[in-house]
Amino acid sequence: MNKPFELVAFLIIASSWVLDPSLAEDWPVYRGNQMATGAVQTALPGEPAVLWKHSLSESGYEGTAVIAEGVVYVGDNDGMLYAYQLSDGTEVWHQKFENSGFIAGPTFHDGRIYIGDFNGIIRAVDAKNGDLIWEYEAQGESYAAPNVVGDHVLATTESGELVALDLESGELQWKFQIEAPLRCWPTVVEGHVLLAGCDERVHAIDIASGKEVAGVDIDGPTGSTPAVFDGKALFGTEQGSFYAIRVPAMEIAWRHQDPENINPIHTAAAVDSRAVVFGTQGKKFYAIHPESGEMLWTFPVRSAVESSPVIVGDSVFLATKRGVIHRVDIATGKELWKYEAGGNFQAAFAIANNRLVIGNTDGTLYCFSSEEK
Repeated sequence: MNKPFELVAFLIIASSWVLDPSLAEDWPVYRGNQMATGAVQTALPGEPAVLWKHSLSESGYEGTAVIAEGVVYVGDNDGMLYAYQLSDGTEVWHQKFENSGFIAGPTFHDGRIYIGDFNGIIRAVDAKNGDLIWEYEAQGESYAAPNVVGDHVLATTESGELVALDLESGELQWKFQIEAPLRCWPTVVEGHVLLAGCDERVHAIDIASGKEVAGVDIDGPTGSTPAVFDGKALFGTEQGSFYAIRVPAMEIAWRHQDPENINPIHTAAAVDSRAVVFGTQGKKFYAIHPESGEMLWTFPVRSAVESSPVIVGDSVFLATKRGVIHRVDIATGKELWKYEAGGNFQAAFAIANNRLVIGNTDGTLYCFSSEEK
């Protein structure tokens, strides 16, 4: 029987779960949690300053770092995977994978790191030392980090694959295919994967079977990762539209498009009960009310935006392709602080223990904190 997936009990607690202060202790997956909200309740006190930085990579960082058990994990475009102490930036280990490069970030789960490369190789490595445990060759580049649910490792590829691999062995369990690239992170909601594809459709895939159980057409292709909050999947498209899709019904709740600035939306959104925030190629960030779709404020910048914002307490952190990081008030959009790093930020932020971590395409990994060194 083809029925919509059931989320009722799950969505009752969704708002409180994504804002649980305990989430500030780790950031083990892209956007911080399974619903990809990119938000933590715990504020970063005071004015941030660079706690440490590493300029080790000549090719740069495009993948988003993750933070788990006091360690930062990140890969670079040359196929190097690094682990650093979050507290002071001390290197724990590094591991080189030949003929490889990581555009996507890693995922931490139960003592392992899972990461895909630009050749479509998805690897599981030991988080203690970077030693390879298994690898699987998918078809097409990995533009998004894997996700882990139950005994499945889920990964999307440029060839339009969503593969489910066995957590322990890396063996293929099932494959879902679309006829266009998949560049989004596989957001997980109550036993289902939400995929926003370049086929102009949002798909809901049953994790157990790999079958599509529901879907909705949208106005253009997208690689934007859906953030799920309060029963809605929130994401943007290449046509400059930002959607709120009701789940499980897979119906459009609202759609926002700025008629004066119709530009592609590549970022994932950060969302909590106050605002959903995203950036565009039109040199502007938007904050929209997640329930009504009403625009709250805009924040213009001097370049296109590829880096996904994060909500940290009462602030939103934004990064641009001109290498500038902005901190703005979530209620007003007023700038509170900025840092001119230079380079080009395409990776998103990771937040844990009052630390903010982000790498740029110049090959520098930054860790900011408002605490004294």
